[in-house]
Amino acid sequence: MRSTTETIRTIDLGYDQMMVFDGGRDGRVRVLFGATWLTQEDDAGDAFLCAGTEVALHAGRIVIEGLEPTRLQIVEHPGRRSAQALAWLMKVWRGARRRITRLQLGPLVVQRGA
Repeated sequence: MRSTTETIRTIDLGYDQMMVFDGGRDGRVRVLFGATWLTQEDDAGDAFLCAGTEVALHAGRIVIEGLEPTRLQIVEHPGRRSAQALAWLMKVWRGARRRITRLQLGPLVVQRGA
């Protein structure tokens, strides 16, 4: 049976302090107090969050900046990280395999005796 517990990290940001991390599907950012600016990779709009607001996270790079002293929580589901890591490894493997294939110029022919 799979666990459905969440991992919650509480983070304090000072004025103009930034935090950059890779988000995951079904994750959320919850602002406990203060205000933040949040931008996500492949998302056209930015979000300005104040105390009591919450926003869903997408996969990709996320930047959060404290607009004043702020405390926020990042909520993650435990199984999501392993799925992201596997997807990343598969992407790296496909890229490496493609590069190796390009290096192979054809079969090696060895002539014996002259």
